[in-house]
Amino acid sequence: MTMGALVLTIGMEGRAGSVLLPSPITLWGVDSNGVKHDASFNTSFTMNLYRAERLKQGDGLAFVIVPSLDGPPPGSHGGFLGLTNIISNVVSDVVVSLSSLPQPDNITLAPLMETVDYTVWIDYNGFGHHIWVYVAVNGLPKPDKAYLDAPLNMSSHVPQRAYIGFTASTGEGHELHSILSWNLTVEKLPDHRAVRQRKMVLSAVLGSAAATVVIISVAVFYFYLRYKALKMELKLSEALRRLPGTPKEFKYATIRKATNNYDEARKLGRGGFGAVYRGTLRLRSGKTCQLVEVAVKKFTRNRDKCYDDFLAEVDVINRLRHRNIVPLVGWCYEKGELLLIYEYMLNGSMDQHLFEQNAPLQRRILGWNTRYNIIMDIAAGLHYVHHEHEHMVLHRDIKASNIMLDSSFRGRLGDFGLALIVTLNKNSYTDVGVAGTWGFIAPEYSVCHKATPKTDVYAFGVLVLEIVTGERALAASHDDATLQPLTDWVWWVHQEGRLLQAVDDRVISTQEFDADGAIRLLLLGLACSNPNASDRPSMAEVVQVLAKSVPPPEVPLVKPTFMWPPEGGIPVEFDDITATSSLDWEDTSSGEALGASLPSETNMHKARVGHPNKTRSAEEYYV
Repeated sequence: MTMGALVLTIGMEGRAGSVLLPSPITLWGVDSNGVKHDASFNTSFTMNLYRAERLKQGDGLAFVIVPSLDGPPPGSHGGFLGLTNIISNVVSDVVVSLSSLPQPDNITLAPLMETVDYTVWIDYNGFGHHIWVYVAVNGLPKPDKAYLDAPLNMSSHVPQRAYIGFTASTGEGHELHSILSWNLTVEKLPDHRAVRQRKMVLSAVLGSAAATVVIISVAVFYFYLRYKALKMELKLSEALRRLPGTPKEFKYATIRKATNNYDEARKLGRGGFGAVYRGTLRLRSGKTCQLVEVAVKKFTRNRDKCYDDFLAEVDVINRLRHRNIVPLVGWCYEKGELLLIYEYMLNGSMDQHLFEQNAPLQRRILGWNTRYNIIMDIAAGLHYVHHEHEHMVLHRDIKASNIMLDSSFRGRLGDFGLALIVTLNKNSYTDVGVAGTWGFIAPEYSVCHKATPKTDVYAFGVLVLEIVTGERALAASHDDATLQPLTDWVWWVHQEGRLLQAVDDRVISTQEFDADGAIRLLLLGLACSNPNASDRPSMAEVVQVLAKSVPPPEVPLVKPTFMWPPEGGIPVEFDDITATSSLDWEDTSSGEALGASLPSETNMHKARVGHPNKTRSAEEYYV
């Protein structure tokens, strides 16, 4: 630098020099898609090229973009502008040689013996890949017309980061090259690598944050479920321990071992509340222990509903102590599992013996005396829950699959899952819906949803008819798809004066069969299943009839018409009843949906004549 100017060469021949910015400039970049983008720039500088009188002109001065700070190579003064020589090959430079530009009018860049300064403007458009060069005498404005106007793709010629400056050489002449002032502005490209790194860092941070949130959420949800389960377990334990004569509590591991981890081969049946498994437990009796077979009822319904069902059943069955009710052995609530443990009934359920002679699990055909005794047992159990127990209990689901038979073929009333305790000074319970099984539901219950002792009596009457006839409460007729109620058919043969023809053929020809006893049971079954509740006997009266201490009830030859409301009501057709009820029932006659209509009394004679016994899987022993 001399007198504030950048002097590239002194006025001697064979000289070359350069002035470069010390730091590289980013001139192009690559985005995330691999596309190159050039940086736009503009520069202006004032220069002076001085030549003495009669001396030969030098090689000139150039604005350059070069890959390194290396100085002019040896021999670069001979027309090579200090950039290269005759040996080297430059491939990564951009050079704007001011000496080779077309000279503007009235402008001589190196006038003889004159000191004239010139201003040069260079503009590069990185987006359009174009360069413009303007030259004017110092002090004059930037010309409108460019002296160089040419396309240029910078990224194709220079490295991504390069050095910007000036070079000059004198060659065989004597010329002084000086830069008096210089301005440079380069567009700052986005750092795509930094952006990618920031994105990666941001993605990692967000990913970690999301993972943390998920982990925390899972942990919170887990602990919430654990808290809820523990809270429910404490609630159940507290509720169970408040019960009179608290049943025995078993460990879950004990029950799982007793059922061989709930082996399917040990499954006794499945119903609306869950499944039942056979198991063996070692129970202490006094000072000794003995192996006892049990039936484990595993609740599998909606969890919240399970708790209600579980408590309701335990609350009812734990209060009952009667020889004709299946006894509760204990309970278990652990790991979210709700279990009730009952005494195992060796001979299964009543429906297996009545309807499943062709099933894989074949049971023996029940004789007449056994059937009569079972009916007496169930009547005694119902009389107990209706009249003898401190609080009235309504069973609400009396049917053959809920009648269990012990080792002596004595009847036990089971499955109190739908049972209700009726408080003192009341004799009914009003439901939101209708509980029970289709074919055993009293007409008035399906209309008003009010369960009473008489609704249990109705179901008991249908059960009596099933046991005597060996037929199901509902069965498809031979001629069409209608469903024939057993009560209608028995009433029809009663009207025809052929009541004994309704008796099961498998017992009517046996030596122990009692025709008078059969008529007594059939009339009792019809009286109990009378469409009008006020005409049905109570369970106390039923027990007297079965004990033969009173004559059988008088039953009209024609089935009475259901009247609603009971006092001063009008006749109601059966179809009207079904249309107003919302039942959760099961098919007890066939594998088909019970969507068929029921027959009228005009075609009663078509159905059940020679009706074959239906078969179904062994299910719902205790459920």
